[in-house]
Amino acid sequence: MTSPDFYLQLLDNSDTASATTAQKPALHTEDTAAQIEKLISELQTTGTDITSDYNDWIKIGFALAGQFGEAGRSYFHRISSLHPDYSSAECDSKYDECLKSNQGRTNISTLFYLAEQQGITIHKGSRNRTSAERCLPTQTTSDKNVALSFVETQEEDRTLPMIDEAIYSTLPDILRKATDTMCIRQEKDLILIGSIVTLSCALLPFRTIYHGRTIFPNMYLFVPGPAGSGKGRLDFCYRLVRPIHVEKREAWQIAQAQYKQELEKYRSLRGKDKAAATPPIKPPIGLLRIPANSSATSFAETMADNGNLIIFETEGDTVVNTFKSDYGNYSDNFRKAFAHEEFGYLRRGNDSEEREVTCPRLTVVLSGTPEQVRSLIPNAENGLLSRFIFYCMSSTDQWLDGFSSYDADHPLEKTFDDLGTAFKDFYSRLNGTEEIRFRFSFIQQQKFNDFFREEKQRMKALNGDSYTASSHRLSWAAIRMAMVLTALRMMESGWITDTAECSDTDFSTVLSIIKVISAHNDYVFNTLSDGNSEEVKVSETYSSAARSVLLSKLPARFTSQDMKTAAALIGRSPRTVERQIRRAIENGQVQELGRGTYKKI
Repeated sequence: MTSPDFYLQLLDNSDTASATTAQKPALHTEDTAAQIEKLISELQTTGTDITSDYNDWIKIGFALAGQFGEAGRSYFHRISSLHPDYSSAECDSKYDECLKSNQGRTNISTLFYLAEQQGITIHKGSRNRTSAERCLPTQTTSDKNVALSFVETQEEDRTLPMIDEAIYSTLPDILRKATDTMCIRQEKDLILIGSIVTLSCALLPFRTIYHGRTIFPNMYLFVPGPAGSGKGRLDFCYRLVRPIHVEKREAWQIAQAQYKQELEKYRSLRGKDKAAATPPIKPPIGLLRIPANSSATSFAETMADNGNLIIFETEGDTVVNTFKSDYGNYSDNFRKAFAHEEFGYLRRGNDSEEREVTCPRLTVVLSGTPEQVRSLIPNAENGLLSRFIFYCMSSTDQWLDGFSSYDADHPLEKTFDDLGTAFKDFYSRLNGTEEIRFRFSFIQQQKFNDFFREEKQRMKALNGDSYTASSHRLSWAAIRMAMVLTALRMMESGWITDTAECSDTDFSTVLSIIKVISAHNDYVFNTLSDGNSEEVKVSETYSSAARSVLLSKLPARFTSQDMKTAAALIGRSPRTVERQIRRAIENGQVQELGRGTYKKI
């Protein structure tokens, strides 16, 4: 999940890069353009496609973007159009990425080298190569000058998608300040999603009606990742609501102390005095955060007293071990609370009190190792899977400088504590309103339905009927995210009203985030599905999971046309499917029988 920009920045900061990437002289663009025209003419005359390998196609895009900028787009289209599955829209999208991520590491010589590999040579004498071009060995440039992440992590090849960086400048102020603290892209995504879910526990008046049910903002999030992936950053998100928890807990402790004094005084009474006195009432539990390792009765009682709680644990095993214990198996109530479904409990002891929790509102934020995902959710049929949204983290082998990347005078703890204090002030004012009705505009409702209608069909075609619950509950997550963003706009403006409509900006932001979450959810679903031997490794396995899904859509013997049909079915480009089949051949999963004909092994 590491972005192209991340690797490029790492290269910028490396000793090797600093020694070898001194400022290069500008190439003679006019001379080079003439040679490009000659080259394209030769390619078109001979019908030679030099973009059939996906990596080569990306290198060509980088080379043209680095040499010509936007002016190289037409060249990219003309060269790409020789591929049998050329798509103008896909070509434009890929060139946009090349323009955004390119930092001059792929020289234009790469393009001529790739052509020469296909037998198309523009004589060196006529190319008027500049000294800068002569100083860069062509083959080395082709192999090494493209950012590793961009070549090897496209689409489902190695990593899961990250959130569009463009949305960060449009976020509500508190989210923008929180995410600005992160220097690494996937950690920035983590803080954004983690903050939205964490804050969802403290917006009590907000609600909306969906499918006839009242829905509150509370969400469930699980962040799996191996050691060193940065998932520990999630803990900062809790600081956004910690002041609320501390205030509630301190007020409860004071009330408990007073209750104990009154109870002791009551117990000391005798005879008529005691008969005439009223025993003190035990104060309700006052907490926002409840430990995951609570007993089932404690969980139910605390929920009954508060109505709204957050479970925030950075070790998923805490929940797993609690659910496996005799005293702590409240997993059924855990699942019911997702949709605010009523549950009851009978408190043991002399009072034997029976109570009903009529509208439980629970927020859950968990992180842990990938194995802990499987411990908590052993298979895709488990009801917890569809209730969680997932954001999967991957580790990097690169060493990151922990001294220069962050402000030594302003530790992250202080920054998030300050944001939490500001949010607590808003929370206090917000609770003066009994109910805030959230809604989408009519046009947003139509777009929402169109988005999830298409998403459901796509996921059904990809995963079958067993994914239906996940696609439905993903729409709940979108509504809940929209409620959180809309509430934070109220915090910005200072105006609190009893109705709130989502802005178009926040609506677009939510759909952008949900697209990413959907891919991460789909990955976890596939790795937990029966018959899939893949562990939830997060890093290096998404390609395998995606390839397994692709192969399941193909017959035992298939052709290139079958591959195109499968590409349309699972919503992937033909190039991506071709690349996955090449990987399957390399891995011994597929045998190539002849040109355009294959057999699964």
